[in-house]
Amino acid sequence: MSRVTSVELEEEDVEYIERLMREGRVRSLKEFVEMCVKFGRQYTLDRWQKGLFDIGPVRIVFLPKKALDLLIERVEQEDHRDLGREMGEVIKSFALFQFQTDTTKDWDSALEIMSNFGWGQFSATDRDYIQIVSPALPSSLMKSYVESVLNVKLEPIQMKIDVQVFRILKD
Repeated sequence: MSRVTSVELEEEDVEYIERLMREGRVRSLKEFVEMCVKFGRQYTLDRWQKGLFDIGPVRIVFLPKKALDLLIERVEQEDHRDLGREMGEVIKSFALFQFQTDTTKDWDSALEIMSNFGWGQFSATDRDYIQIVSPALPSSLMKSYVESVLNVKLEPIQMKIDVQVFRILKD
């Protein structure tokens, strides 16, 4: 069952949504609201406190990309593999706790969860390749991160654009 309701929106919010529709990013106000509600429920935005964002026992921190780059610069190249693997274990635990999802079995959900955390836009092609558009971290780190989350072995493919592509190695 669904319910029809009305809400009064500020003019600048209406203009924002109308711009998204003109750009083809959403088809309608209804679609936009449904996306917001789904995201809000999934990530417990009802518990949002200014500056504090917790999803279950996980604290989420918004960080400028430049600050993240400065932190990563301080991590030795030889530590990228271990750091990526540990980050992957955190995401696997989060997916299991928050969504009851085993990321090694449900790749669609795993890729969506990883994308929602802002590390890049993750996608897979026929279980042959993993692609990350606009990756937030170096390839060496992202490789072990994805390997850990999906429980696969990857081989990096060199790209000259801001995209990382990994071939999934078969056993």
